[in-house]
Amino acid sequence: MGHLWLLGTWGLWGLLLCAADPHGSKIIPKVTEIIPKYGSINGATRLTIKGEGFAQANQFNYGVDNAELGNSVQLVSSFRSISCDVEKDSSHSTQITCYTRAMPEDSYTVRVSVDGVPITESNTCRGRINSWECTFNAKSFRTPMIKSITPLSGTPGTLITIQGRIFTDVYGSNTALSSNGKNVRILRVYIGGMPCELLIPQSDNLSFPQKMAYFVSSLNKISMFQTYAEVTMISPSRGSTQGGTLLTISGRFFDQTDFPVRVLIGGQTCDILNVTENSIFCKTPPKPEVLRTVYPGGRGLKLEIWNNSRPVHLEEILEYNEKTPGYMGAIWVDSASYIWPMEQDTFTARFSGFLVAPDSDVYRFYIKGDDRYAIYFSQTGHPKDKVRIAYHSSNANNYFSSPTQRSDDIHLQKGKEYYIEILLQEYRLSAFVDVGLYQYRNVYTEQQTEDAVNEEQVIRSQSTIVQEVQLITLENWETSSATNEVQKITVTSPCVEANSCSRYQYRLTYNMEKTVLLPGDASDFILESALNDLWSIKPDTVQVIRTQNPQSYVYLVTFISTRGDFDLLGYEVFEGNNVTLDITEQIKGKPSLETFTLHWDGVTSKPLTPWSSEAEFQAAVEEMVTTKCPLQIANFEEGFVVKYFRDYETDFNLEHNNRGQKTAETDAYCGRYSLKNPAVLFDSADVKPNRLPYGDILLFPYNQLCLAYKGFLANYIALKFQYQDRSKITRSNDIQFTYDFTNGNT
Repeated sequence: MGHLWLLGTWGLWGLLLCAADPHGSKIIPKVTEIIPKYGSINGATRLTIKGEGFAQANQFNYGVDNAELGNSVQLVSSFRSISCDVEKDSSHSTQITCYTRAMPEDSYTVRVSVDGVPITESNTCRGRINSWECTFNAKSFRTPMIKSITPLSGTPGTLITIQGRIFTDVYGSNTALSSNGKNVRILRVYIGGMPCELLIPQSDNLSFPQKMAYFVSSLNKISMFQTYAEVTMISPSRGSTQGGTLLTISGRFFDQTDFPVRVLIGGQTCDILNVTENSIFCKTPPKPEVLRTVYPGGRGLKLEIWNNSRPVHLEEILEYNEKTPGYMGAIWVDSASYIWPMEQDTFTARFSGFLVAPDSDVYRFYIKGDDRYAIYFSQTGHPKDKVRIAYHSSNANNYFSSPTQRSDDIHLQKGKEYYIEILLQEYRLSAFVDVGLYQYRNVYTEQQTEDAVNEEQVIRSQSTIVQEVQLITLENWETSSATNEVQKITVTSPCVEANSCSRYQYRLTYNMEKTVLLPGDASDFILESALNDLWSIKPDTVQVIRTQNPQSYVYLVTFISTRGDFDLLGYEVFEGNNVTLDITEQIKGKPSLETFTLHWDGVTSKPLTPWSSEAEFQAAVEEMVTTKCPLQIANFEEGFVVKYFRDYETDFNLEHNNRGQKTAETDAYCGRYSLKNPAVLFDSADVKPNRLPYGDILLFPYNQLCLAYKGFLANYIALKFQYQDRSKITRSNDIQFTYDFTNGNT
């Protein structure tokens, strides 16, 4: 009745707080449908929720006191609840529009609140909240995906190509449908938070870039596209060898957001005087004593190609120049990965440039390609010091076809320029080269970019087991007369005077044990029995005497024991019970020292004497780590009443795999041992302590099975039995009886 009354009250408030139509009649908010049914896992899907009684004018009442007004939408799955951001200007009394947030792939039901009051389940899709009408499915196959961006770098304004799963070719037009028949369009494109204009306009969902679209840039950042500045002119073109010439560098997109501008003249620093978006002004340094033949530039690699070139040895390309026959000029490329057209055959190519490591670390170079290729590297930065560090002489589509494709480990310093050349000779058909750089330590993971490789560590540990040894010494041990501990319990409540305390309850506690619930006016016999049932007091006992005052019951508890002082009793009073307790020690107990007890992790041993044998001492310690058996089975023995009994303490030695493993690694139901993962609990071939087999168990009088378990059991019990049919023929059968076992520590 209480639950029905509460539900009725909730329904009443829902009725009182619902929206009203313009004519004053009250409309109960209802949800009838949500569209679309599928959308992006990365959010920005525009949902339309249809129904009636939604907030209209109230949703524009702003302020702290009006935070609950308006419509709110939650998308709820079996594991989480995610807000859907309401678009107020397109929502009204019969429709709510909201945009989803990024969410895991799952099915979500819609839950709507109007002016802070949730719409009941019975008013959501006619009570079928998990129906198709009220379900939104976030799916990866309905999520726009970015697979690649080309080129990977360029100046601001560079025309880039984005490839992936786009869903539509409609953008910036009045065309309703895409060429695939879908009513979706590209709304906008962002790069680094800035809008990117679509120049060839030919979805409501937010795209989800795939990992392959990310790379680690030269600034050691995760990027999809990297911009750079452009230098168009230097003035003057000549100056003093002693330095001091004011140099003007003209160009575009000079930006110091990530790093300050740095200019080198002849490898020496040019002092920066001023920087604008299109100009850099600096003062030149003196001419260095030794001029290098090549200097590090801003970015990229120089790619030179010689057509109809057939060197006998690949290293001959190192000496090629502009005058070598077949020279086709030079271009600048962004990376050391390049693919030539299939129709281009019989040529050689050379990449040259400088590598600047983003971090000081140990690196390893890899190379793959078709047909012959090699890497030359200079750790001094001078071309004359370059040596071959990796090579291969045939087609390889991965970095691991030959051990020569990888270099030795090389330590590179952050910010230092290292000279590198990559050689390629193509015979016929496909031509490509790809250089990889492996860094041993990096902050990025495989979940962030496919350039990363997660570290795997194998941890092996071993230990030497050392048995703990404790020494108990009894010194100057003298016996004396014992004094019993006496404690006073005062139970105070207004119910005492009214003689109506039986409905108020509390319980006493001692040494982490709790008594049964006790009425506020418990008799001395009831309280005495409850305390005597506590294992931490046994084998000793207590005697209780009750007296009554106008406002309280007073209990004197005497501990009949020679163990001496007892800890003060505790108590628990539950909320709603108008009872207070006060417990004090009246007489401090004094031991006789004829016996003593051990105390271990809140558990007390049975009394021992100074003359207890080793066996008695060991039994007392083992009993401290043994779960006490319930009285119902504590003294069970096999006989006429009990046909088969196993506690797995001392009488179980079956070695078959299907009989389980005797273990003490978890607390047993009672005792110290239990059976781990048994498939068979009883077999008629099992033997009794007298070594005779049990044989078949007659269902009369043995018609009950009792077992204790913990964990996750199959929900059935299998039984093999024999019976006689009507023709007195003995038959055998195997049956599985369905039974729903409760999972857990039962």
